[in-house]
Amino acid sequence: MERYDLDNLTEEEVMDLISYEKNPTDPLEYNEVYSQIIGTLTYSSKSYRCGVIDKSRKIMYSLNIHTTPVNTVFSIGLMIIENHKHLVRFDFGEGLKHTNNMGTDDEEVIHGSHVHFNSPAGKYESKNVVPIGSIENFSNIRTIIKAWERFIKYANILDK
Repeated sequence: MERYDLDNLTEEEVMDLISYEKNPTDPLEYNEVYSQIIGTLTYSSKSYRCGVIDKSRKIMYSLNIHTTPVNTVFSIGLMIIENHKHLVRFDFGEGLKHTNNMGTDDEEVIHGSHVHFNSPAGKYESKNVVPIGSIENFSNIRTIIKAWERFIKYANILDK
């Protein structure tokens, strides 16, 4: 099994990892992941967190669901624990605003819900996003339960 340089993932490698996590090679992996989630789930600072280990690729993830006092503003993501980069994170909220290519001639403001791929976790670190509507089945999501249902399908977390 190929070992990735998690600090320098290419776009292709990010999509490969997401695809692998969505389509595990062993159907029994679901039960193992489910057990990891149940065994490590914690709630602190308005966030649910749990650890998930991809044993075949030797990557430890943190599954994070961040809530806010506004029930239509929240995020769901999978972060690589080793370097604190989000493999994928969906941020939901109509009033959200994110600036891509900050400080360059190509600066662009993305309004509303958006998705981070392979982005640093730091709030003030420069990172680019894509509008959530560009990801199939994620446009017009306004509640955390609908987002969670779609995230489960997107990540192929199925009860086998």
